[in-house]
Formats: sequence, C-alpha cells, structure tokens
Amino acid sequence: MTEKFYRNLKTGKGYEEQALQLIHKKYPQAYIKDGYHKEWDIYIPELDMGIEVKSDAQHKSTGNYFLEYYCRNKASGISSTKAEYFFIYLDELYIIKTDTLRDIFIKYKGTNKDKIGGDDRKSLGVIISLKELKYETR
Repeated sequence: MTEKFYRNLKTGKGYEEQALQLIHKKYPQAYIKDGYHKEWDIYIPELDMGIEVKSDAQHKSTGNYFLEYYCRNKASGISSTKAEYFFIYLDELYIIKTDTLRDIFIKYKGTNKDKIGGDDRKSLGVIISLKELKYETR
C-alpha cells in the first residue's frame, strides 16, 4: 500500500469519528466497525442500520464526487454496501439515502461519467456533480 493510501485511511477514520459523534446525539449505542467491513462503516443497533462514510479529496478541483463501485477487481463502494445512508464529507456534510445514490449510479454507469480513479487509479466510479449531490440531499 502507498503512503497516500495510509494518509487517506487516516483522513477517512477522522470522518468516521465525526459521523459517529453526530449519530451518538440520538443513537448512543452506535459504533464504528473495526477493520475492513465492506457492508458499512458505522452500525446503529437501535435502528438495525448501517452507515457508509465517504469523502473525495479531489472534489475541490473537479467540482464532482467520485462514487466508487469497483476496486482492485472486486465490487466495492455502492456495489457492495448494505448501508441505508451515506455520510459524504466534502466542503460540507451530505447525508443521502443509499437507494438515491444507487439510482444516480445506474443513470451514469456506462456513460462519459463512468471513470477510472481512486487510490493508484485502481477504482471505477461515476462522477456526480456537487450541485446534483446537493439537490439530492435536500
């Protein structure tokens, strides 16, 4: 793994902690799943529900969010999560239903918005404009 990967992992863990603090205000039993867990990052026992926490370091320069669906020859991200919601940390927090993101993914997969990206350019994803993301979280 690259230094960039570990730096991004540390940043991601920070966002998970922020999300957990927010969730704890209403659901104190919620917890972060330790280690790699592709179904979700945070589990809320009171609701029997998972939360996926994401970010995109390139969003400021691209004006887009990269929604990963495939990484290193495996389904990942939107294709593998079982979470009910995504908490997406960019310039602000976007909380969006996973089903809404799946609809956007289906709309853009196989179009010119279907791109290679992610750490070491080993991922596939669709790009969603921040304007569209904001509209979908209203």
